[in-house]
Amino acid sequence: MMNPYTASLFFNQDALADFEKQIRVFKYKRQKVFVLLDDHTRHYCWPLIRSYFIEIQNDTILIEIPHGEENKNLDQLHSIWKQLTKADAGRDAVLINLGGGVITDLGGFAAASYKRGITTIHFPTTLLAMADAALGGKTGIDFDGYKNHIGVFYQPLKVYVLTDFLKTLPERQWKSGLGELIKYGFLTMKGLKPLENFSFSVNQQLQKAIIEAAQFKLNVVAEDPTEIGMRKILNFGHTIGHAFESFAMSKRQTLMHGEAVAAGIAAELYLSVRLKGLKINVLEDYVSFYHRHFEPFKIVTSDITTLLDIISHDKKNRGRELLMVCIESNKKPVFDVTVEPEQLRECLIWYSELF
Repeated sequence: MMNPYTASLFFNQDALADFEKQIRVFKYKRQKVFVLLDDHTRHYCWPLIRSYFIEIQNDTILIEIPHGEENKNLDQLHSIWKQLTKADAGRDAVLINLGGGVITDLGGFAAASYKRGITTIHFPTTLLAMADAALGGKTGIDFDGYKNHIGVFYQPLKVYVLTDFLKTLPERQWKSGLGELIKYGFLTMKGLKPLENFSFSVNQQLQKAIIEAAQFKLNVVAEDPTEIGMRKILNFGHTIGHAFESFAMSKRQTLMHGEAVAAGIAAELYLSVRLKGLKINVLEDYVSFYHRHFEPFKIVTSDITTLLDIISHDKKNRGRELLMVCIESNKKPVFDVTVEPEQLRECLIWYSELF
């Protein structure tokens, strides 16, 4: 049986060929097309695909927002709804999201909620979005200081991955994407070895890594679309990673999502050693890898109470029970691992002492 989630994913030349056909469908049906982008993707990425919109340029409207995670909020969502309404976007309208995880999360949520749902398409422009964020149908915004606190599951019609977009990225965006690829290394039990000599350039190794991560995620999502079971493993590194990200935002520190995930993986591997018998050398090897590839995110002991409070509000918890994804002794991921508050405090103390 064909996987309905992988059928909508296209890469490079296949993506452009299919998008040309899709444009003709929009033209035939006289659909209004809106392109959500930020100030960065309008400057660097929009010129690479603008020519494909010539046939429908009179029915194409750009919606621009400022770049950055701090703009994945209710104010920007309201702005998108308002611009769609002002342009008389009907239920047959199409919202194309050109950007990284912020744009695909925000745009997906705007499409899901506007008039109870309009068609949406993702053009991910960052490594993180291509390998993870644009796939699987999670949408949402940050709210009241909590990461992805409000949102829905809403699948895009199609996802078009053009790796040429990556040539526009600064090094820090590449490293953020590496954070998600590391996660997939642990989930697929391949570990860090395939990423040891990872180079930040558009080459066959990179394209293979993106495709493998994307297909793995979509296969998991096809089995569990709304995250009631197996899909929860995709949150490895994210419970503590999201807490780091929310904490950094509250302090007006710059911490990209993939950087936060990479730091969260270190902490959640510690819990895996503590609770699931993972061998200590796996943790030690990862900490060494993390030091080589990332500027460590540092916390101090006085930050731990705030972080514990943030984690207590994580949407993956069950009531007051703290639930995590861990790696077992056989290196397989396992979800819904109960972590006691004191075990989590011990973990954060360990993490703070790393640096």
